[in-house]
Amino acid sequence: MRGKLLTALSILTAGVGWWGLYELTARVAPDAAGALPFFFALLFAAVTGTVAPAAAYLNRRFAPLATARDPWRFLRHSAWAGICVSIWAWLQMNRAFNAAFAIITILIFIALEVLIVRLREESTQGG
Repeated sequence: MRGKLLTALSILTAGVGWWGLYELTARVAPDAAGALPFFFALLFAAVTGTVAPAAAYLNRRFAPLATARDPWRFLRHSAWAGICVSIWAWLQMNRAFNAAFAIITILIFIALEVLIVRLREESTQGG
């Protein structure tokens, strides 16, 4: 039941995010006040909601023990994807995006995830 509810919520979030992006880009001028932060917030919501069901499935399929310890792990992974795509969009707007920056941001998020996992393991073992 929980999986179906989370899937429905993530589909709703993705739908609202993508629809909001469509409406924002079609109806609001790029230099309007607040358009850029709203664009990044909608992009984050759209990507996070889109990636969440796949991340939940992959976590249940390939990391069942880790998922049992941290059931919200998939949400963190999908949020990493949303942040990553938002950073890439910002870099592209500034004409600074290239393959090197893409690889660097991915490696940074992988390092952060490893750090989070290790800190959680230490806190459960030590506490």
